[in-house]
Amino acid sequence: MDLDDDGRLKNVFWADPRSRAAYQDFGDVITFDTTYLTNRYGMPFAPFVGVNHHGQSILLGAGLISSEDTETFIWLFQTWLQCMDGIAPPAIITDQDRAMKNAIAIVFPESRHRFCLWHILKKVSEKLGSHRAYKSGLKTQLMKCVYDSQTIEEFEKWWEELISTYSLQENVWLQSLYAERTHWVPVFLNEYFWAGMSTTQRSESMNAFFDGYVHAKTNLKEFVDQFDNAVKKKIENEISLDFHSFSVTIPCISRSPIEKRFQELYTNAKFRKIQQQVMGVLDMDPSLLRRDGSKKTYLVEDEISVEEFTKHVTYYVDFNEEDCDVKCSCGLFQMKGILCRHVLAILKCNGIKYLPDRYILDRWRKDIKRRYTLIQSTYDTGNQREDTNRYSSLLNICYRMITHAATSKEYTEDASKKLYAMIDLYHGKQEPPSMTKTDSNVGLMTKDTTTVGSSQKVLSPRVVRGKGRPPSLRRASRMEQEIRKVKARTKKANVKGSKRKERDGEDTPSHNTSRNLFGPSEIVDAEGNVQTIPVSSAFDISGFQNMVGSQESMQLGVDGSQPLPK
Repeated sequence: MDLDDDGRLKNVFWADPRSRAAYQDFGDVITFDTTYLTNRYGMPFAPFVGVNHHGQSILLGAGLISSEDTETFIWLFQTWLQCMDGIAPPAIITDQDRAMKNAIAIVFPESRHRFCLWHILKKVSEKLGSHRAYKSGLKTQLMKCVYDSQTIEEFEKWWEELISTYSLQENVWLQSLYAERTHWVPVFLNEYFWAGMSTTQRSESMNAFFDGYVHAKTNLKEFVDQFDNAVKKKIENEISLDFHSFSVTIPCISRSPIEKRFQELYTNAKFRKIQQQVMGVLDMDPSLLRRDGSKKTYLVEDEISVEEFTKHVTYYVDFNEEDCDVKCSCGLFQMKGILCRHVLAILKCNGIKYLPDRYILDRWRKDIKRRYTLIQSTYDTGNQREDTNRYSSLLNICYRMITHAATSKEYTEDASKKLYAMIDLYHGKQEPPSMTKTDSNVGLMTKDTTTVGSSQKVLSPRVVRGKGRPPSLRRASRMEQEIRKVKARTKKANVKGSKRKERDGEDTPSHNTSRNLFGPSEIVDAEGNVQTIPVSSAFDISGFQNMVGSQESMQLGVDGSQPLPK
């Protein structure tokens, strides 16, 4: 917690052991966003979000902050970095906020900072919509620069044509975008930077995941309770997908050993992505452009669908026969960690049956036992998984052993040698993960603490004014709209019921209703008896589950409504 001089709460950060361990597996690219307000104090909710092996968003820590200035972001980033054992993320994606950029340069100087392309393109109509040629060519030319340029030279050429053709030399917004083009234009992101353009949508989905009650007028403790319930549901969903990937095998659609290899190793969600590319190989007819010793360059013609139209695109694929190194100008592997159909076609015509390990990413694999899945947390309810209990038991034994072994160099070396021997002994084929047995009627227990260092009293934070449009004027999200409809129907039904009972001469007992999106609702009647209502009766979340279930996203167009190919 970060307090002001009066002992009033300014900023707060938290992360549980599960999030800290998950960062070791999925900390290669993270997103950071402060889009949503959270409580009666107007404190922005600031989650650190990664992407798991199913392509879903996964929480790696979160904060509530009182200001969106450089000083506050520095405090939050340093606190988060300390929590993650001082290991900075290789890449981080944010919006164009200047305070964030300054803080990242100070706290994460070696991390590759990229701007969210979706956020940038969402502003195009606002910044350029008044131009007389916006719908008659300007918008199309801008999208061509962003998505179709396959080399830096192409981008520079087309950008210059855009500026000169539509007399945009004085447009300040475009000037700022061009000055920072290496932070957002896809063709400049030629290093291994998977999910560079799609992670933003996962961040949006993480915010949507908490949507509906992060805007509620709750105090901080109530917010944490609701937050815990949301994260618990997310964890349960991930465990279910893990079990499904082990117990359900998706049939191969070809006899390719490469597809078979991905079937054996990847989660079902990612294997489906691979199969989409395998199917596309049928339409590929590569032609050799040039050859220099063991290095070949191919041309691959492809058709890309944009809305109701299709366009022909030519991609370049470089292939080295000596080490089987291959790279396509479409950049799918660099951007999303999935081999494209163009690369698969080149491997096929060169008779390559088995892929080098560098093209099989550990982060998508289902056969790797990940430590964070074995860590018990406050989100666990009911009976624990057997492997989780075994992990906890062994961990306690190891702590006792370490305490004694660390007392001398000789003991440490001996313990290290024996531990490595045991790792080699037990490392082998992993068993399918066990399902967590949970009781949906069991609530989460949260400690009610208002102290820092267990001694200092913490006062409530001041109400803060965030950046941008006030919440009352902000366009409501789909989740908020659904919640408002439910509340309106409930209120209307209660009024009708009260009038009917009054008309019939009956007394209307008062009810105290406490609702929870991901837990049961409890109704306390006039006699003080508690009745539990199942989730399905309390709130229909089926649409909400579908909205946040799979976070594998597409590249969105200007209006955020239609997919546009790269």
